[in-house]
Amino acid sequence: TNITDYGAFVELEPGVEGLVHVSEMSWTKKNVHPGKIVSTSQEVEVMVLEVDPVKRRISLGLKHCMDNPWTTFAERFPPGTIVEGEIKNITEFGLFIGLDADVDGMVHMSDLDWNRSGEEAMADYTKGQVVKAQVLDVDTDKERISLGIK
Repeated sequence: TNITDYGAFVELEPGVEGLVHVSEMSWTKKNVHPGKIVSTSQEVEVMVLEVDPVKRRISLGLKHCMDNPWTTFAERFPPGTIVEGEIKNITEFGLFIGLDADVDGMVHMSDLDWNRSGEEAMADYTKGQVVKAQVLDVDTDKERISLGIK
């Protein structure tokens, strides 16, 4: 019924509204205005996360009605699997690789090359380059995917 900077109000039944906080809207879109995810008058499926009868508030979750992309990734690509993706970002400690379902994996610089230092090996890579990497670990709780190229 209404969209604010901190979330969206959803009418559950006439006269009963709940709030989907921005942090409960999407698994992958973390710093996005709620208006980019939902629109007023859009019908959405939500999960009731908490009911506070004293404050008369109902907390709702939108992302909980969708597959968790980290869990899905972990099921499809167990450790040892080779994946391919585009380098989205290069930092001082490694490469971020865009993978399926809007999730990124990270190759720590120590996992780039057996024979050269991480700093040396990092020079071989550029943003936008497509690389193959091995899945080392998927932490669904921390929403982290560790990859290795060496």
